[in-house]
Amino acid sequence: MTKVRTLTVGMLALGLLVGVAGMAQVTQGSTATFTVPTLIRLSLSTSTINFGTLTDQDYDAGQKNLLSAQGIQIWSNKSWTLTVAANAGTWTGPWAKPSTDLLWRAYSSDGRVSSYVSTFTELTTGATQVAAGTRGGNIQLSMDFQVLVSWENDPAGDYSLAFTYTLTAP
Repeated sequence: MTKVRTLTVGMLALGLLVGVAGMAQVTQGSTATFTVPTLIRLSLSTSTINFGTLTDQDYDAGQKNLLSAQGIQIWSNKSWTLTVAANAGTWTGPWAKPSTDLLWRAYSSDGRVSSYVSTFTELTTGATQVAAGTRGGNIQLSMDFQVLVSWENDPAGDYSLAFTYTLTAP
C-alpha cells in the first residue's frame, strides 16, 4: 500500500507540473490619464454696495463706511491674484465725482490668502491688487467700503459707479 500511495502522490505531482507548464499566460499594462486645465471661479455675496441715503452726519464726518459690505469667494486650482478697477474715472450723478472718492479694503482670516490690502485704498481705473493666495476652494475675503463726501463737492442727487474684480491664476 505504501508503494501505491507513493505512486499516486508522484503521479499527482507530475500531473500538476505538466498542467502548469502547459498553461499559457499573457499580461498587458495599462495607464489612466487625464488633463486638468487651470480652473478658477469668483463669487460675490452681492453685486451692489448700497450706501443708502447719506445724512448730514455723514457729510460732517466727510465719509460713510460700510464694513463687511461684500463677501468674495474664490476657487482656484493654482495660485491666484484678485484685482479691482473702476469701470470709469467718474461716478454718474449731478457732477463728475471722481472714482477715487470710493475707497475699499479687504480682510481674510483664511490661511490660503497670502496677502491682502488692509488699508482703505482709492478705487482707480487701473487694476489694483486686492489679494493673492494659494490654490483651494471656497477661499473667503471680506470687503469694506468708504465713500468720501463733502458739503462743497457733492450736490444732492443719485450717484453710481461700476467697478470690476478680475481673478487670474497665472
